[in-house]
Amino acid sequence: MRQYMRTFLLVAVIFVFGFSIRMLNAGCDDPLYTDDDGLQYFQESDSYYNYRLTENLAIRGIPGDAVIGGKIWDLHSYYPPGVPLDYPAGIPLLAVILHAITGVIAPVSLRAVCLIMPALLAPLAGVICFFTVKRFQGDIPAFIAGLLLVSAPFYLVKTVYGLYDTDMLILTLSMVVLFLFIEADAREVNRVPLSATGGFVLFLFSITWSGWQVMFYVTLVTFIILILTSGSRKPLRNILETFLPAFMVLFILLTLFNHLELIKLIMTPLHIHDLVDKSIWYPWPDSYTTVAELQPAYMDKVLGHISPALTVLGAAGIPAYYMLYRRKGSAGLPVIFISVWIATGALMLLEGIRFVMILIAPLSVSAGIFTGILLDCSRKFRFRWIKGVLFILIIFTVSAQLAISGNMVADLKPGYNDYFEESAHWIAENTPSDAVIITEWSYGHFYASEADRPVVYDGRLAYIETLPARGVWYGSSMDPEIPTTARDYWINLSLSSENRTLSLNILRMLANSGDDAYILLKNQTGSEVLAYRIMNEILGLNRESAMDVLMHKYGFSESEALRILNMTHPMTSRKIVVVVPEKMIGLIASKGDSGDMPAGTYSLIRLKDDVIEEEIINSSGNVTVLETTDGSYRINRKYRNSLLLELIMGVNDENFSLVYRNQQIKVYIINS
Repeated sequence: MRQYMRTFLLVAVIFVFGFSIRMLNAGCDDPLYTDDDGLQYFQESDSYYNYRLTENLAIRGIPGDAVIGGKIWDLHSYYPPGVPLDYPAGIPLLAVILHAITGVIAPVSLRAVCLIMPALLAPLAGVICFFTVKRFQGDIPAFIAGLLLVSAPFYLVKTVYGLYDTDMLILTLSMVVLFLFIEADAREVNRVPLSATGGFVLFLFSITWSGWQVMFYVTLVTFIILILTSGSRKPLRNILETFLPAFMVLFILLTLFNHLELIKLIMTPLHIHDLVDKSIWYPWPDSYTTVAELQPAYMDKVLGHISPALTVLGAAGIPAYYMLYRRKGSAGLPVIFISVWIATGALMLLEGIRFVMILIAPLSVSAGIFTGILLDCSRKFRFRWIKGVLFILIIFTVSAQLAISGNMVADLKPGYNDYFEESAHWIAENTPSDAVIITEWSYGHFYASEADRPVVYDGRLAYIETLPARGVWYGSSMDPEIPTTARDYWINLSLSSENRTLSLNILRMLANSGDDAYILLKNQTGSEVLAYRIMNEILGLNRESAMDVLMHKYGFSESEALRILNMTHPMTSRKIVVVVPEKMIGLIASKGDSGDMPAGTYSLIRLKDDVIEEEIINSSGNVTVLETTDGSYRINRKYRNSLLLELIMGVNDENFSLVYRNQQIKVYIINS
């Protein structure tokens, strides 16, 4: 009984600490970051995407907006025309279930449940880590491993209060898979049921996170290695019983309930080049290079995101654990599984710092095992004080990580505030339901959710997750090249250009026909590059001039040219809403010191009495200084007459009507 109580207390400490440290940002006392109900805004954009799908599920019974051709469609993202919804519905489904349960106890809003879910669920990974390490090294090493996992900086900041995203369950489900296979490997009795349960958990993973295949392939590679190295100490039959039931259950459930993920699982190895190759979007630029989480994983970033303590202890654990097993004549499933997992995570760092998340769980297990081995070895030392010193050093190292991580969370504030919410409410109340929002992609999820209007381009970017499956999953009426990054290119070109005809034509084309013009031109010319070139040429012209270019320069018939122009230069347009947060100035400018006039300054731009004034400083300079209420910015001279700059400064002319503004946001309607 005493042992059970000790285990319970240690597990409780891991969970309570993991929960408490994730709630440190929940007490934001600045009313700017709380809504009318007193709830904080979500931490970032992806949370609003997940929340919108959750609301849809609660209201409509499906995470999307409609069922078209037998598929659930999202008509708020990448619109027009929207996209078949590929996003795993596990998190929205769990939120709806928890909301229903809490509703029996007390009236709690769905948003409140979604806000607290990350802090509640993420610490469970530390609990599973505890039981995994305890199986080999006892309570203290297991306790340290659990604490290291729940306080790992990157995992922590990705699962704090208000960050409603799939990260809250990624490590928990991964740890459950590892634990079940270790248990199945160690048991003579119940091996098959445990393996089958592992397959079921992998299926749950498939409806929770698009990247679940990483864990499947880690499991598969571990299975193959064990098969190839099987011997008298690990009979082939035991290995087959440990893994085959899991694979069978997984494929049966995917076949019955998750066709898309089954297609992706089969097709991804055939399309790995497309996923890795940065030229897949050619001739369009790669939007994914601008995503912060996909930036290169330099060593200092990796250490900072995982923590030096976890990195060192975890890395030391693998060789120590391997040597321990080698003495027994076999590397064993646990060490092979964890080694493959760590190797996979290290390889995925080539695709960006975001994938450091994959390393945290196996390194935590490895760190716990190394701690146990270190403490065991210290007992053999002649001087007892050495064991005490080692223990104190380990505790100090872990405590340092806990303190640093806690300070990180305490300083976090929501990524959105009252200004954003008020602008979204204005759009919802003052624009028709078929109006389309155009803004910088990072704000798309927020406005799709809070304004309840479709957006042209958002944080899903080009839906890279669906690339391997499009050829099979899409119907014959859809081009598998779509979605693509073209919309990011067009929006940036429109905002950075001083050619108003070009800017307006681009925005009207995107809002009314999406990618149809590009698809049509690509099919008619047989060349992606030529289609790209033609569009860039005609969008800068009025309809009559564009007609002349299409017919006389490129040889299209009148009917073909008209069909193209109806997409690139529509005669009528739906309502187009352009949302311009002041932070969008970062697309063309960098922050400078107020009052500072750098060398090479061409001009100084100010807004005076709602009139943009420009003072020429040096006609040979290349830098324009912009003075705003938000501070001073430095802009390349070529962007000083850009559409974006005028929108940020509050232009109100025959093309763009400034219909709403507050201290941080301006909302425009394009006049048809």
